[in-house]
Amino acid sequence: NEKREERVTGFEIEKLNFTAPKLPVPQNYLVFGAPGTGKSHEVKELQESYFPDKNSYERVTFYSNYSYPNFVGTYKPKMEGKDIVYSYVPGPFIRILEKAYRNPDKNYLLVIEEINRANPAAAFGDIFQLLDRKNGRSEYSIETSEELKLFFAKRFVSGFDEMSGEEQDIALESFSKMYIPPNMYIWATMNSADQGVYPMDTAFKRRWDFTYLGIDDSEAGIVGKKVVLGQGDYRRIVEWNALRKAINNELLTYKVNEDKLMGPYFISKKNLPEGEMIDPAVFTRIFKNKVIMYLFDDAAKQKRITLFGGCDEKAKNQYSKICREFDAKGVYIFCEGISSQFIDNVPEDDGE
Repeated sequence: NEKREERVTGFEIEKLNFTAPKLPVPQNYLVFGAPGTGKSHEVKELQESYFPDKNSYERVTFYSNYSYPNFVGTYKPKMEGKDIVYSYVPGPFIRILEKAYRNPDKNYLLVIEEINRANPAAAFGDIFQLLDRKNGRSEYSIETSEELKLFFAKRFVSGFDEMSGEEQDIALESFSKMYIPPNMYIWATMNSADQGVYPMDTAFKRRWDFTYLGIDDSEAGIVGKKVVLGQGDYRRIVEWNALRKAINNELLTYKVNEDKLMGPYFISKKNLPEGEMIDPAVFTRIFKNKVIMYLFDDAAKQKRITLFGGCDEKAKNQYSKICREFDAKGVYIFCEGISSQFIDNVPEDDGE
C-alpha cells in the first residue's frame, strides 16, 4: 500500500527541500510614494539584478476590476472541436508558485504594479494568509481548493488521467495544503496619491516590508535637463527639475499633502533626452497632457485661480485655455511664486 502511494503521488509539496540562495532583499516588498518618484524603476532595477532570466519572473498590473480569479486562477471555457469544455486557467500567482515548487533550487519573482488600484484583500483572498513568512516560507499553510488540487495533480503527477479513482484520490491528497515557498518573492508598487485606489488595511500592510520613495529621492537622473519655453518676452530657459520643485513648493503652501506632489519622473525618463536640452515641442505636449492636467484635475483642483495666476482671468478655470496660454507664456501661466524663479533665464539668442 505504501509503495502504491509513493508511485501514485511521486511529488509531495509539503516535503520539498528548497535550496535556492536567499537574496538580500525582502520577500514581500512594497515600494510606495508620490507620482513619478520612480517606484516601478526601483523594482525593475532589483528585478534585473536578481531575476535577469525572463522565465524567473512575471509582472502583473492590478486595476479596479481585478479579482481573485484573475490573480489566482479560475475555470474558463474553450472550444474542443464542436464542444465547449471548461479547464482551469492559472493566474500569475499560481504560475509563479508552480515554477517555485517545481524548481526548489531557483528563485522566482512576482511583481505587482499598482497593488492598491484593485482591492488587494479581495484579489488575494485566502492567499493573504500565506504572506506571513517564517524563514522565507509561509508560516501557515492553507487548504488547497479542489480545482487547484486537480490542477497541481495533473501538472506534477505523471499519468494522473490514466489512474483509477482511488489512486487519483491519493494523488490529490498530497496537494491538500498550499504555501508560499522561500524561493518565491513578491514585490509590489503602490501610488499613495491616486484618488481611485483602494485602502489597504493594517493586517494586509503588516505582511510587507515597505519602502517609501521621497519626493526628491530619485532626482539625480533629471538634474540639468532644460527646455526653452514661451514666446517673445516670455521665452525662458527652464530646467524641468527646478520647475517641478517650484510647483511642489507652491502646492505645499496650499497645504497639499506630500503624496500629491510630483516626483522627478512624473514626466517619464524615456521622454527626456540623453543630452541637456529637451525638444520644446515634445516637452510642451507632454507637460500639457500630464502636468497641467494633473494640477488642474487633481493636486491643485481647489486652487486653480491661485496656481495659474499668470493666465487671463477667464482662462484660469478652463484647461484648454490654460494649455493655449502655456504655448505662448510658458512658465508665466503660473503665479509669481513660480514664474519669478525663472526671470533671469533668458535664452542668449533673445538678447542679440
